Amino acid sequence: MTEPPPPLSSSPDRIALIGIYMVVLMVGTLGIVLMINVLKCNLRSVTTVAVLNLIVAHLIFMPTIPFRIDYYIRNRWDLPPQMCKIVSSMVHIHMYLSFLIYVIVLTLRFYIFYKRTESPDFHRKLHSLGASGTIWTVVLIVVPAVTFLSYGGQSENTCFNFGSRMKESGVQAINYIISGVFITVPIVLCAIQVNILQSITKQYGANFSSQQEFWAQIKSLCFVLIMLVCFVPYHIFRLHYVANPNIESQNEIFLAITGLSCIDLLTFVGRGACFSCGRTFHL
Repeated sequence: MTEPPPPLSSSPDRIALIGIYMVVLMVGTLGIVLMINVLKCNLRSVTTVAVLNLIVAHLIFMPTIPFRIDYYIRNRWDLPPQMCKIVSSMVHIHMYLSFLIYVIVLTLRFYIFYKRTESPDFHRKLHSLGASGTIWTVVLIVVPAVTFLSYGGQSENTCFNFGSRMKESGVQAINYIISGVFITVPIVLCAIQVNILQSITKQYGANFSSQQEFWAQIKSLCFVLIMLVCFVPYHIFRLHYVANPNIESQNEIFLAITGLSCIDLLTFVGRGACFSCGRTFHL
């Protein structure tokens, strides 16, 4: 007979994971509902297209969260192993896409500030769809392929246990490189953002807080902080996890924290509007 799973009260890691994913589900769903009007906006704006892709990334991630919550509550996986891999890959797809979109948006904003130019637009809507399609194709092919082909060895009725593959040198090298990028890039972007805010405060003096340019950069700072709070801790811990795959449950907690990046949509609430309605969408 199969041994019954340990009670939830004796598993603090499971309790933490359930709590984090419930918050992610609630905040992410709220943000998507409040920002759904972006779908009607001008698809020629590069920044608007980036934010639209961010909404879609959150949208495909949210339906997989209940599967995780159910697993951590019951401590048992009764669905096919392939479904486990799909659910597992989605949190990584969400993280990589969100990170990439943040970098694109912040790079554009920094370029606009230093060059004192207007936000670049796509010449045609087809171009914006093509750019978005390229990003999604690469991520949706690479991440699931790595998950399905590289990670396996699941025990019966268990899920999200892929630590055994971390012992391979090739897998370790790839993880070290990815984590290095996820740690270094936000730090560099943070330094640039601080420099921009210092420039604005020097330019406008005591009146800096009344300038629209200042608050636009504060919104950019929110993106930087989300990267530093949600992504960097996970990848710092992952450097330790790659060499010590026996701490898998703690790694899952840090991975769950990356899902809290869905709070990003709430930074647009009260500021977003639709171009087609004759108003400006402030990003």
